[in-house]
Amino acid sequence: MERENEVYETLLRLFSEYVNESGELTEYIDSLTFIKSVVKVEKEFGIEFDDDMLHLESFQDMKTLASYIQQKMDAKSA
Repeated sequence: MERENEVYETLLRLFSEYVNESGELTEYIDSLTFIKSVVKVEKEFGIEFDDDMLHLESFQDMKTLASYIQQKMDAKSA
C-alpha cells in the first residue's frame, strides 16, 4: 500500500496542472496531451498500458490510475 501511495503522489505531481486536491481531473485534456501523458506515465513507472486503458476515462481518478499502475508494476516484477 505504501508503494501505491508513492505512485499516487507521483501522479499528482505529473498531472498537477490538471487535477484538483481530490486527485480528479479538473481541466480539459486534448488528445495530444492525453497521449503525451500516457507516454510520461509509462516512462516514469516502466510499464506499458493495456490497450483498453488508453482512454481518457482511465485518467479521471488518480487513485484508480495509481492502483492500476501498481498492479502493472507488481506483475512486471513477479
